[in-house]
Amino acid sequence: LLSNIHEPLGGGKPFAERSGLVFIGGFEHPPNTDAVLWYARDVLPRVRERLPGVVTYIVGSKAPATIRALAAPDLVVTGYVPDVSPFFTGCRLSIAPLRYGAGVKGKVNLAMSYGLPVVATSPAVEGMHLVPGEDVMMADDAEGFAAAIERAYRDEALWQRLAAGGIDNIRRHFSRAVARRALDELFAIADARSRRK
Repeated sequence: LLSNIHEPLGGGKPFAERSGLVFIGGFEHPPNTDAVLWYARDVLPRVRERLPGVVTYIVGSKAPATIRALAAPDLVVTGYVPDVSPFFTGCRLSIAPLRYGAGVKGKVNLAMSYGLPVVATSPAVEGMHLVPGEDVMMADDAEGFAAAIERAYRDEALWQRLAAGGIDNIRRHFSRAVARRALDELFAIADARSRRK
C-alpha cells in the first residue's frame, strides 16, 4: 500500500501566539462544499457561543456562490491562495468537518505535517491510524464537533499532545521513508513474480 506522502515540517508559532481555525479544500470536490455548508449552518453558531471572535478561514479554489455567501467577519472565505503555509503555522486548529468521502484525506495529513492539531469527523480520518484524544479530536455531530474545537483551542497541554501525535503519525505512516519501504516491497514482489515466469 502506497498512501499519501508527507514529511513532518513542524515549526510555526507557539500556542499562545496562534489564533483562528482553518479549513482547506478545493470546491470542485463536492464533499468539501458539503462540509463547509454543514460547518457554517450547524457548527459555527455553537463555536461563536463557545469562542466569541475566533475566526474560521475557508481556504480553497473555486468556491461556489453558496460558500462565498457565508462570508462574515469571523468566517473568511479566502478562495485560492498561492501559499497556504501561513495558515498552518499561524492558526491554532485545522478543521475537517467532512460528512462523506473516501480515502486518506490530504487536508488532514497536511495540517498534521505542520504540527497543527486537527478536529475532524470520522469520515475525514478513516484509514489514517489516528487515535481520538491522542493525535486528533473527533466528533460527528455539531455539538460534539464544537465542543472538541473549544477543548483543543483552550487547552494548551492537549494542543501540544495533538500536535506531537500528528507529526508522529505522519512520520510512522505517511513519510517518504514509509513510501520507500512500500515501493521496495512492491518491486521485490514484482521481481519474484517475473522470475517465476
